[in-house]
Amino acid sequence: LITFHDFFFYISRELRVGMPQSYISNTSLMYALNTHITEANRVSAGVTPHYDEDFKRFTIYATPASLVTTDHRIISNNVVKCRVGGSLVKITYNSVGETLAFAMEKEKINIPKMGAYYRFVPLTTFKFYIIGGKGPSVLRIGKKYSPARAKYFKLTYEEKNGIFRCSHPISFQDIGDAKILEGNILPALPYPLVIDAKVEGRYLECRLSADVKGIEKVHRVLLPPAGKYAALK
Repeated sequence: LITFHDFFFYISRELRVGMPQSYISNTSLMYALNTHITEANRVSAGVTPHYDEDFKRFTIYATPASLVTTDHRIISNNVVKCRVGGSLVKITYNSVGETLAFAMEKEKINIPKMGAYYRFVPLTTFKFYIIGGKGPSVLRIGKKYSPARAKYFKLTYEEKNGIFRCSHPISFQDIGDAKILEGNILPALPYPLVIDAKVEGRYLECRLSADVKGIEKVHRVLLPPAGKYAALK
C-alpha cells in the first residue's frame, strides 16, 4: 500500500478539464522503487525514454496500482482507519500561451487561456504488488514527485499455470505469453492497462499470513515476462 501525503496529480485524459484515472502505471512505480539503480536515474536524457533498457536493470518489479476504496490509510508506517483521502479536488488556472500572447499584442485584445484539472487529495491510498524485495518506505511518484508512504506486507505464494482472475491491473508491456480472456482496456501512457482481467498463463497465488484490516486474504498476480526484466529474481 502507498498513501500520498500531498496532492497527487497526473493527467489520464483531457477535454477542457484534466482528469486522473483511479490507477497508476507501473512504469512510474518501478522508477520510484528502483532508485538504487543509478543508471536508470538520469538527470537529463533527452526526450527519448529508455524504458526497455531500464526495465532490464530493475531488481524490483511492480504491478500497476489501483485506488483503495476502503477507509484505511498509511500514517507513520501504520494502517489506520481514516475517512480522509480518495477524492478529487478541482484546480483552475488562467494563463496565456505564447501564440495567444502574440495575438494579444498585435490586436490589442485580451484572450485569457483558462482551464482546470483535478488532483487526488492527501491521504489517498493505492494498492499494488511487488516482486524482488522491499523498496523504500518513502517514495516520490511521477513527474511531480508527489511524496507517499509505503507499507509492505509479506505474502506466501505458490506458482501456478491456468485461468485466473487477476488481482491487479495489467500493463500491455507485461502480458508476454499470457492470454487475456476478459477485461476492460484503459488507454494510458506509456502503456495501456487491462482492468478486471481474466487471464490464462503463469501466475502467483498469494496469501496474507496475518489479518490486516482492509486487505483481502488471497491474491493472484500475473508473472511478468522474464526477458523484459532480466535482473529480477
